[in-house]
Amino acid sequence: MQGKHHDVDFIERTMMKWLSVIFDMVVITLATITMAYVVVMLVWLVREGINNPNLEDLLHQVVLIIIFLEIFELLMMYVKEHHVSMRNVVELGVLAMVRKIIITPDYSKLGWQTLIGMAALMFTMGWIYVQERQRRTKHEEFMIEHGLTDSQGKP
Repeated sequence: MQGKHHDVDFIERTMMKWLSVIFDMVVITLATITMAYVVVMLVWLVREGINNPNLEDLLHQVVLIIIFLEIFELLMMYVKEHHVSMRNVVELGVLAMVRKIIITPDYSKLGWQTLIGMAALMFTMGWIYVQERQRRTKHEEFMIEHGLTDSQGKP
């Protein structure tokens, strides 16, 4: 009976390893597609900037490129560490909300419910971001415990 238990553990470990590898490949593929899209947007931005100097459209594209670069950073962070910081996710959410605020030409068309919802969402994301910034990471704690920091407490 002992041998069957080890076989099940081996099969579970093997399947988890393969699923992890497949998931990493999917994430790497998404990161590659994201970066390719950023390159396409940059080419479009350069062409549009030369042919049609509409500052508002250019600003929208710049913010969109920054959002996609943040997504790329999150995907790469997951591939490297198999973990994504909540702070980075909140930064991405704030950037998306800022883009929405920038591209909305007439706020009277949104309605008061949407404006209150956007304000509440921005407040919540800001609160989460501040909480995450104040929380020390395990690496920072290790550095402080072992005296490997400068005079301001930075590694």
